[in-house]
Amino acid sequence: MTSIRSLTLWALVLLCGAPLFAQDDTPWLGLRLRVLEAEERKTLKVESGLYVTEVAKGSPAETAGLEKGDIVLSAGEKSVNSIEEMAEQISKRRPGDSLGLGVRHKDGKVEPMMVTLGRKGSQSDEYKDDQRAKELRAEIEKRRKELRDLEDELKKRIEDLRSGRAKTETRPTPKTDPKVEEPTEKPEPKVEAKDPTRTEVKVKMGASFADVDSAEAKKLGLDGGLLTSKVAAGSAAEKAGLKEGDLVYEVGGEKVTGTGHLRTLLAKYNAGDKVELKIIRKGKKESVSVTLDAR
Repeated sequence: MTSIRSLTLWALVLLCGAPLFAQDDTPWLGLRLRVLEAEERKTLKVESGLYVTEVAKGSPAETAGLEKGDIVLSAGEKSVNSIEEMAEQISKRRPGDSLGLGVRHKDGKVEPMMVTLGRKGSQSDEYKDDQRAKELRAEIEKRRKELRDLEDELKKRIEDLRSGRAKTETRPTPKTDPKVEEPTEKPEPKVEAKDPTRTEVKVKMGASFADVDSAEAKKLGLDGGLLTSKVAAGSAAEKAGLKEGDLVYEVGGEKVTGTGHLRTLLAKYNAGDKVELKIIRKGKKESVSVTLDAR
């Protein structure tokens, strides 16, 4: 029975087809699990959990730091004792959503981990190691999530209207006076002068970043942030210990909301200056100090 259950979850959260499934909206975790027997739970001194027998290469689970031999104790703040319970937690979510896991590592250390679920079939994409391809896939996933949120909002609005919880809104369409002719030429937009010293950046860290999705940032209690998408070999960022997947939420003692804001914050530094980055790595808050290089 355990083997059958294990294969069931394997199919739900790991197996993906050929490009035929590239548009599948099934959430993908990338773990193969089996139920812990009573004797194993007693030996490991855990009351519940699923044993990780395999982690798919390039999967969300691998990115989050899960390894073979770990034990998933809980998912979505609920203890998991069966394959069905784990599958239920995953089925409630969509690709791009975050899933909190309680994990006991092989060394006995227990920690919370946050995994961003992928899309079934995504591991069959070609050129996964290309940085630009990664950025484009991330942007597509972000926009898909925004579209899903709009669809959910529309569905709720219609339900509220049908149940009487909301009133129909009407907004008048502005009328155009037929006697007034539209100007054939539009005035040139006014260009506001900007202080060039605020946008001129003379330093670099040697890392690429992407804006953190607003919904994901909100779940972490942040106003925004940067997801480290690439760290150049031999760069200041690599020497400081910054890694791909790190979420940067503070730069030099100031909260950073996005890539544009980062540029503004770095504009006041010179080559050789040190800047402290506050980051979230595998669910834990840490800090790294980067000695900035000249551009």
